[in-house]
Amino acid sequence: MNRRLSREERRKLILESALNVFIDKGYNGATTVDIAKEADISEVTLFRYFDSKKQIFMDAIEPILVDSLRESLVASKDLEPIEKLDYILKDRIKFISDHHKVIKLILMENQINPEIAGFNFINQISNLLRDSIKETGIEIEDEDFSIRLLMGSILTFLYLPKVNRKEIDDYVRKFIEKIVK
Repeated sequence: MNRRLSREERRKLILESALNVFIDKGYNGATTVDIAKEADISEVTLFRYFDSKKQIFMDAIEPILVDSLRESLVASKDLEPIEKLDYILKDRIKFISDHHKVIKLILMENQINPEIAGFNFINQISNLLRDSIKETGIEIEDEDFSIRLLMGSILTFLYLPKVNRKEIDDYVRKFIEKIVK
């Protein structure tokens, strides 16, 4: 006997299914019919949870990018400043490796799709990183340049991944040495 899903469980299932469809077909290629079929529900049921395909897309990707960074910041809050920066960088590199398909989708769609381009996740993430570095009390040279360098550095792991823990640790150590006064 199958147990009936709670509203929140059903919503989560729809978002996971939608992400699979968006990764496979892109935002423009995906339809709400495709998403409903992937989630094994009717399109009518889908619209009981979401108002539009755009809302589904935004609700599916926002937790992956923004909430996961917030969780990382909370997990590192009691660390010493340099340890905190080290933790955040290593966590973001691992995150990029684990979610590379979704991140590529977001970056691509943000550039080519006017319907969702107005919501700039990169700026949100950049601002969260900037705030987290300020919270550590670490002084960095040329803040804007360093944040761009940090964002670019993290994103390189999207296309040039490293899975060897020692290589990542060495990279993060060298990076911190370069940006901290």
